[in-house]
Amino acid sequence: MQNVFKNLAYGLVSIIVIGIAANLTFAKHVLNAQSGLLTLDTQVANFTDVDTSSPWFQFVLYDQDFVELDTQYYVVVGKENASYILATTSEVFTLVWSSPALLMLCLLIALFIFSRLKSQSHESAQLEALLAINKDLTTLLNGLDIQHKELHSGGPMAQICHAVQALSDNLQRIKVQSDSHVYQDKLTKLIDRHAYIEHISEQLTEADKSKTKCGLLFIDLDGFKQVNDSFGHSFGDEILIQVSGRLEQVVRQFQLNDAHPVHGLDQNLSRLGGDEFSIFIPNLRDTSFCTEVAQTILSEVERDFVLGNKLVKISASIGIAVFPDSASTPNALLQMSDVAMYRAKTDGRGIFRVYSPEMGNKIRRYHYLLEELRLAIASQNFQLSFQPIVHVEDCSIDYFEALTRWHHPIEGLIPPSEFIPIAEESNLILELGDWILLESCRQMSAWHNAGMKKVKISVNVSGIQLKHRPIYDWVLNALDKSGLPPTSLMIEITESTLITASDEIIAQLERCRSAGVTIAIDDFGTGFSSLSTLADLPIDVIKIDKLFISQAKDNPKYYKILNSISELGAQLGLKIVAEGVEQLDQFELVKDMGICCVQGYLVSRPETSRNVGDKVLKGNVNHIASTGTSVWLPKAN
Repeated sequence: MQNVFKNLAYGLVSIIVIGIAANLTFAKHVLNAQSGLLTLDTQVANFTDVDTSSPWFQFVLYDQDFVELDTQYYVVVGKENASYILATTSEVFTLVWSSPALLMLCLLIALFIFSRLKSQSHESAQLEALLAINKDLTTLLNGLDIQHKELHSGGPMAQICHAVQALSDNLQRIKVQSDSHVYQDKLTKLIDRHAYIEHISEQLTEADKSKTKCGLLFIDLDGFKQVNDSFGHSFGDEILIQVSGRLEQVVRQFQLNDAHPVHGLDQNLSRLGGDEFSIFIPNLRDTSFCTEVAQTILSEVERDFVLGNKLVKISASIGIAVFPDSASTPNALLQMSDVAMYRAKTDGRGIFRVYSPEMGNKIRRYHYLLEELRLAIASQNFQLSFQPIVHVEDCSIDYFEALTRWHHPIEGLIPPSEFIPIAEESNLILELGDWILLESCRQMSAWHNAGMKKVKISVNVSGIQLKHRPIYDWVLNALDKSGLPPTSLMIEITESTLITASDEIIAQLERCRSAGVTIAIDDFGTGFSSLSTLADLPIDVIKIDKLFISQAKDNPKYYKILNSISELGAQLGLKIVAEGVEQLDQFELVKDMGICCVQGYLVSRPETSRNVGDKVLKGNVNHIASTGTSVWLPKAN
């Protein structure tokens, strides 16, 4: 609007200037005509013959006299007696507008107006650009959560300067927030793994120059997975938040905190991922300081966690590595502390261990066997052995337990206690378990067709398999492929696995039982299951852990527990099997208690399928045909 008024003013002034110039030029021509310097076509008219009324342009040529004669206007250039000397107005106007001076003036005014309009167009474009910039700046400030007051006076440039000043004033805060988002763990607000390793790298470089030691603690929560599975991930997240808060208190207590100069995050405490945390200790004068910090952490973590109306108890396992004794690089130091942490878990959990080279040998052994295990599974380089379980009354075979054996081409026989845990941790147990189940069913199908109709084959199934295999379809598929009746198969599941199984897994096992498959609970007495839980589980057989068998003769408490389990099984209608029977007096002990079946080296060590066939089938065809089983007599002492 302001430019419109300016343009109107410039136009009005231009008209006035041109009008004045035209007036002056017109007057000059009239004077020149009067003085004889300009020759015009004139005529003489009496005063009485003309009309002296003013024409419409008189207001411009206000100092000239005009008359009207015969409907045409004339300018008076002179007077003689009672008459006018007149010149035609059109002729004078033609001379006026053809005047070079007036034409030049009009041209200059036109150029000025054109320049002015062009300048205004450019200013308008600039104004639009400034308004767009101001709008973008406002959006940016709002996005960065910067509070600023808008100016109620001044143009867009002033608004932009004000916004830029607000942005500049908050630049440091924005940088801190940006760095925090990049380097901060979103859940616990601790520094993340990548920034932590960068910090350790810088600290180790300085420690190497000053020849000082540093310590690193690797902290892993015990039982956190069970908390997640039982109460949900939101519950687990709250546990992690509270653990991080307790670790921050420990760091402050021992004055280990080292805030970053920009984002202010503590660089000596990090959440590495999942339920793993780490604390870095610079300028370590005595390694006992690391163990002191570790013991404090264990005490803090073992305190009750209160979440809503629930009380949760967990513990932690801690591995300690020292620079440069354990390793000389950040990643290696972290790895060695991780190895020490796994040793702490192996040795009982809720404790700490300091890295030693022997632990490194163990982890190298682990990875070596892991790769060899993959190759062995791919080439099916395993064999099955079968251990008979017999009735105590007549030593007739109740079932065979299928056991896996791995004959390594270089190492020789590798015990299951060494390779099965590796297979479970790496999920290789899934492929290996598929092979074991199918081969066991095929072997039992052959014995079943040979007459052993009442003998079962027992296959161990791990918690990993229960979780990742649709157990009902998986079992029935193996039975269909081998042609073995469901009643000739038994699945053994450890007590600790079964009591933590989900409702879906329990339902799948119940379907297997309905189809005729027998379900056994293995290692009973080691999983702390309650009697109410035992009553609800879909089981047919209880296998008592060999610990109770070995201790029952010398320890009255174990004897009473063993006797109670036997009575419990009888009351619940469950078959009781005693594992680890290695001596004749143990055999007689469980027999007197009413336990119906035994398994152990007294009866037999695991045998190859060929040896089983030679011992059971040869010479016992008639007995097998009439009873559906055979006899396996214990070894004489």
